[in-house]
Amino acid sequence: DIARDIARAPMKAYLRAAAGLIKTYAWAFPAFKKPQGVANPMDIDLGSLTPEELDAILDFAFQRYFDDSGLFGTIDDAMARVAQVKSIGVTEVACLIDYGIAPATVLQGLRPLAQVVASANQGLDDNDHSIAAQITRHHATHLQCTPSMARMLLMNDDSRTALGALQTLLIGGEALPGALVTDLRAATPARILNMYGPTETTIWSSTETVGQPDATTPIGTPIANTQFYILDATLSPVPLGTKGELWIGGDGVARGYWQRPDLTADRFHPDPFVTPDRACPWGARMYRTGDLVRRNEDGTIAFLGRTDHQVKLRGYRIELGEIEAALDACPAVTQSVVLAREDTPGDLRLVAYHTGTATEAALRAAVAHLPDHMRPAHYVALPSLPLTPNRKVDRNALPAPQAKPTVTTSVAGPPVIGAAAKIAAIWQRILGVSHVGAQDNFFALGGHSLLAVQAHRDIRAELGATRLTITDIFRFPTLDALARHLGDTPAPVRQNTRADTRLDAMARRRAMRGARTDA
Repeated sequence: DIARDIARAPMKAYLRAAAGLIKTYAWAFPAFKKPQGVANPMDIDLGSLTPEELDAILDFAFQRYFDDSGLFGTIDDAMARVAQVKSIGVTEVACLIDYGIAPATVLQGLRPLAQVVASANQGLDDNDHSIAAQITRHHATHLQCTPSMARMLLMNDDSRTALGALQTLLIGGEALPGALVTDLRAATPARILNMYGPTETTIWSSTETVGQPDATTPIGTPIANTQFYILDATLSPVPLGTKGELWIGGDGVARGYWQRPDLTADRFHPDPFVTPDRACPWGARMYRTGDLVRRNEDGTIAFLGRTDHQVKLRGYRIELGEIEAALDACPAVTQSVVLAREDTPGDLRLVAYHTGTATEAALRAAVAHLPDHMRPAHYVALPSLPLTPNRKVDRNALPAPQAKPTVTTSVAGPPVIGAAAKIAAIWQRILGVSHVGAQDNFFALGGHSLLAVQAHRDIRAELGATRLTITDIFRFPTLDALARHLGDTPAPVRQNTRADTRLDAMARRRAMRGARTDA
């Protein structure tokens, strides 16, 4: 009854916004008088319902959902529902919670259910929610992730072992390097599929079963009801083997961007290649991806890069121009350029180059309003930006960032010793900084989830810290806290001021937000 009372109002509010559901349940509601001459529930005029009738229908719909169509009620009720769907061959149940109940309330109710389910998985650590543990616990056969995530899994011994149990591995969201394919082949016998497609075309638009590793894996051929067009600047098809921009047509193409007619007009065009019988009610459209591709002789599509300066970083699409605009707004900056560099294999970072007199602190403040994944990891001051003969910025001539003293959160004090000193050395090597203090935060120094995996691996190997888990890197992000966790005697540190405490708390929140989005 408590669960019913909590769920009733938000669930009815959710149903009220779904006209199709209201009509369906109105048709099934015994007290509803069906309009004369209406044979299809979708033809009901909701405006003809009185507020009392609508509320009665919503209450009827809620009761049907609560009793028959969801995981509501007690643990016993939920387990009984799970048993019912299991009996008809369902092997996995996902919960989508987005209709108004506080997440903390939902999670509080799910914990006892999880404990009951976990009793069938004896031998596994109930507190281990890593991907490796999930694969083992649930006997997963298929895994979908980005290349960045796949690289992270390979760097961890437990998750690398778990990959060996998979039957199919679906990789997408970024270019798939051949070197990564080679590493995956060594870790798992699973069939590997390269998936390609932007959100504007309903995510996946083509697939490719990965064979022999190539420099960059082809994105394959279009899925059903999808067309790929490789066009030049005049929107004319280019010859086989010629580079061009990829446009996508078919049933998966969205109608446009919500309330952005200017952006819609730029990216979505009428499809001139479609036959009349394939036209949809609002007219056949094709989407401009901004990706440079080439059609191979076997019909597969090779990805060559971007037509603009948009990049993919750990699964996020980033417009470098947005970052440059934020930097250029800094009064002391005369010009800026941002690149995504991979100077260390597997470690893609944003690097900002700038001219002018701006300090690094001022530049970091200029991009503070951007999401964590859009903030550069390095800032390189140059007297002038290199130019091509055509007087455009020569991005290929921009130098790699060099390790330099980093602004840290700690002040001068006793040097770190023992395990803390060894961890500090590992952080310096991984993060490319010259100094790490006792109160420095791994993520505030430029760390992210991929580097956290590397730090976890190196600390375990060099310190013999076998009980260190990957989540410990996020739970104890400062050097002193991590050393304490590993049982090291901490070096004396100064008493934090109230402002320091607030800054540390903000750094921890930023670090955890970045960790969640990276993952």
